[in-house]
Amino acid sequence: MLDDLDRQIVAALIRNGRAPWRLVAEVLGQQERTVARRGNRLLASGVVRVQSFPNPAALAPVDLYMLRVAAAPGALRGVGAWLADRPETHWVSALAGASECIVELFAGQEEIGPLLYRDLAALEGVRDVSLEPIFEYYRTVSGWRPDLLTREQYDALSPSELPQYVTLYEDLGMPRLDEPNQALVNLLRTNGRATIEELAAGLSVSKATASRRLEALIASGGVYVRAVLDPSSIGYPFEAFLTVHTSAASLDQTGAYVADLPSTRWAANVSGRLLVQSAVRSVVELRSVVEDIEAQPGVTGVDVSLYAEIFKRSTVAYVDGRLPSLDAD
Repeated sequence: MLDDLDRQIVAALIRNGRAPWRLVAEVLGQQERTVARRGNRLLASGVVRVQSFPNPAALAPVDLYMLRVAAAPGALRGVGAWLADRPETHWVSALAGASECIVELFAGQEEIGPLLYRDLAALEGVRDVSLEPIFEYYRTVSGWRPDLLTREQYDALSPSELPQYVTLYEDLGMPRLDEPNQALVNLLRTNGRATIEELAAGLSVSKATASRRLEALIASGGVYVRAVLDPSSIGYPFEAFLTVHTSAASLDQTGAYVADLPSTRWAANVSGRLLVQSAVRSVVELRSVVEDIEAQPGVTGVDVSLYAEIFKRSTVAYVDGRLPSLDAD
């Protein structure tokens, strides 16, 4: 069981997975050696891990989609595992409200047809597939603010990630990763919390050069740093997928409102509809969140489905329903 300080350290890593223990200790009002000992133990145990990976749009011309795959109940786990094994998927989850997987998928236009109607269609048990463009994220998972810390503490750890880089990277004129930056990203894939000294040694560059490259990559959305964990480990065992029905005129306003709720892990405009992942402590709390959203101007209803199983989070595929330890990589 995690105590309050453990949960606060995990919350700090959600906001800034590369935060030095000195900064985390300062924000939490704790001694650095205590935070470092606790934090390293949490990372070693696999309760939380820090994963870094490139923005796919910084590597090649791709677009972002939400894929939904309906399957026979007996086949759903096999379908979910197959999807989690695909390099173009970033997260894969199964819903309880319907026998289907929902997936965040990066793909080029020419890849869509073969994926849907050749590869997926050939899987045993698949009943239906649908693919919709994700127009915009209002919040990404690094912006989740479980109420274990104050807003001021989260802000002191790091500014919230700018979600527009997920869907608008190329449109904003951001560059593709060159060879030196790809080498840096590859080192971070192995260890998302690698020190500047380790990165500099791996790249055979000065610490100043490694630090400058890394800061530029994170600030420009070329690389993502994610704390990967099960929300249940810090006291939020109920994850829900919400479809918020709202007028077109109210969509962005509602999206911004929902993105600012502490319960929201991510919120996105998908084909003109607001889809949300929430993490809460109880069904009673979930009801309160839903009623709060339903009370917003322009909202006509909220559909709710609990998450039944996770197959992949932030590019990390689960093993037997569990987040694998770093030793399993």
